Amino acid sequence: MSTPNYQKRLIGDPEKEHAAMEVDRKIRWHSVDYRADPGERGWVNRGFWIHNTPRLMPLCRLFGHKPVIDGVDYRNPKAERPRWVVCDGCGIRAGNLVTDLPIGARHTGPLPQPWGEPTGTIGGQLVIGPASMTVSAEVKIGNSGSEHLLAGHVHLGNLGALYLHTERHGRWLQRRLNPTGYKSRVTGFAIHDGNFYGRIWADRDGWSRKDPRWQQWSFTIDPRTPLLGHARYGYTDVGDPVEAVVRMPHGDDHPVTLQLQRQSHGRDRSKRRRLSWLVHWESERGIPTKSHSSGGSTSSGEKVDDQAVENGTWPAQACASIASRMTAQRVRYGYHDSAEEGT
Repeated sequence: MSTPNYQKRLIGDPEKEHAAMEVDRKIRWHSVDYRADPGERGWVNRGFWIHNTPRLMPLCRLFGHKPVIDGVDYRNPKAERPRWVVCDGCGIRAGNLVTDLPIGARHTGPLPQPWGEPTGTIGGQLVIGPASMTVSAEVKIGNSGSEHLLAGHVHLGNLGALYLHTERHGRWLQRRLNPTGYKSRVTGFAIHDGNFYGRIWADRDGWSRKDPRWQQWSFTIDPRTPLLGHARYGYTDVGDPVEAVVRMPHGDDHPVTLQLQRQSHGRDRSKRRRLSWLVHWESERGIPTKSHSSGGSTSSGEKVDDQAVENGTWPAQACASIASRMTAQRVRYGYHDSAEEGT
């Protein structure tokens, strides 16, 4: 278990440690307005978190914790097998061990350290107003390594959406329903692009041919699809690539390669096509959006309008759009460049 922040700051002063611990245990909350982020929409679009909320552990509070061995078994038999002690009911951790006991075995010796504080975090995002045409609902049961143990959402198309998740809350449920492996499981449905998609206890992040067919399935509900075929996007390069420079508000410049593309959208057996202009850009070194990170965004696409293409100013419009999108991500991640940090 990692050392809490108040212990890192105040080790050596018991009175200050105790006072800081009491402050750290208090329920606190904060929220973020996402409307300025790229791709985010809605009249209201706010994320929220409530920290240090008491965890519901009625059995453990009545009868005490049940210590068992937990850990990781790697495929390589020579690899180290980390082990620690957790409560089999609520999942609270009580320190690391050096042992060869298998995962799930009862721990009978002294605890490596006292049981941790039974608190957690509840968070989510509320969107009111036009966001997308998707209608969906889903519930997630995390795995032993999940940051969000429980999660779920209800999306009502352009009416809005509500997303909820828990951190540490729900460990008992996870240990009963999904105790082994590192695959989160989801159950829910989605309706978009004329199709109905269903998932029942399916792998949240992947699909395999070995999975039962009842876990993930879909069917078409748009009557136009049998008649006119599927709706698809097409991209055609127009002209040669153009070298340009994206100048960020922080003062850093980034060379990029721009390729103008004609984007079309239509159904397979229909002559009707919706046309628009798109600029695909690539940056060899990437445009950083997080402090102390060597990587960054290396490619994406930006829409440009007909007038910019007609008068030849589409590279300038594309660079401005790239700078705006990257700046919004920097604001979200609290980016500070080295020059700012040195002042």
